[in-house]
Amino acid sequence: MEIIVSDTIGFCSGVRKAIRGAEKALKGNSKIYCLGDIIHNKGVVNQLKEKGMVFVKSLDEIPNGASFIIRSHGLPFETIENIQKKAVHIYDFTCPKVKKSHKLVESLKNHKRPIVIVGNREHPEVKAIFSLTENRGIIIEKPEEVKTKLNTDECYVLVQTTFKPVLFYEIVKEIVSFTKKAIIYNTLCEETTKRQEEVKDLATKVDMIIVVGGKHSSNTKTLFSISNSMVKSVHIENADELQNDWFKEVHRVGIVSGASTPDDDIDRVIEKIYYFERNNEDETQR
Repeated sequence: MEIIVSDTIGFCSGVRKAIRGAEKALKGNSKIYCLGDIIHNKGVVNQLKEKGMVFVKSLDEIPNGASFIIRSHGLPFETIENIQKKAVHIYDFTCPKVKKSHKLVESLKNHKRPIVIVGNREHPEVKAIFSLTENRGIIIEKPEEVKTKLNTDECYVLVQTTFKPVLFYEIVKEIVSFTKKAIIYNTLCEETTKRQEEVKDLATKVDMIIVVGGKHSSNTKTLFSISNSMVKSVHIENADELQNDWFKEVHRVGIVSGASTPDDDIDRVIEKIYYFERNNEDETQR
């Protein structure tokens, strides 16, 4: 069996920076609090827990005088203001590309035009960006929402960094046809877009694709959606989920990963696939 690993794999630059920063911060603190998961990967979150990071679901769980980490997706502006009243030190590990979207919104909100955010309204990145619009933001997830949600002749448009490019362009097409003036800012992450282009290419060369990444990771789910529309695909979080039966009569398997997947997880997946192959060969020879 041949295994083909996509060129862009493992942590993206933003996630790598956040994890390295968190590990460094933990060396000087016995406990650091984080509201929500720092990235969408259970394994990495559990490792950080073992080192002293405390993940909470509400601000009430953060004691006064605590150290705090802002996760890679960012947090709503009002949430950060409330944390500043409690925390002694705040480490901001918001992805630099998400930060660019924050600065863009800050520069646009003094103008009168509404700010359209194309993305998943439940995604933490989108919630954080929306909080900066001072209630002038409009979140659009699908092309058909444009006519029902956009009640203006002019607007600014930006997009969730990990949103599916094809869907973004479809929505933009609707916005442009529906308004007199739409100023479009393409804030898609180049690394995320590159992964999506690579999985399309890989799908034409293999019998099956394994997508490795968190089940709640937006960019990983998009990779799976793309690959599954083209070739047999499976989305797993780690090597423990692999099943031998999947690889029978598979000659070429592709491996891709979400932006929050560490190299170790990918290495274990490759090792286990080869382990299955060796066992299957041994059984054939008996």
